[in-house]
Amino acid sequence: MKERRTASRYNLALPVEVRIAPDIGPLGTILVETQNISTHGFYFKVAQKFNVGTLFEFSITLPIEITGAAQANISGRARAVRVEETGDGHASPLGIGAVIESYHVSRG
Repeated sequence: MKERRTASRYNLALPVEVRIAPDIGPLGTILVETQNISTHGFYFKVAQKFNVGTLFEFSITLPIEITGAAQANISGRARAVRVEETGDGHASPLGIGAVIESYHVSRG
């Protein structure tokens, strides 16, 4: 299979808040952790139902150890482009590959 990624991935476990867009409904905010991240997207595992094409808002906190200065927060909108089962049972978390559609970086 041909590699389709255009940006380097970094195996970083970063905390992410996920909110299903446009209406978060009864789920509210889902707290997950990245498995890897690039400038174009990220991969995480989640126990909730996700479908390819699901739009969601996200917020990722970059610690000082990564930024070298003040803590930074990346927030924006993303879309699930890959959904895969990660275990043997249907209670296993799903692996979600997401592409970042828009983002904003804030510091402090």
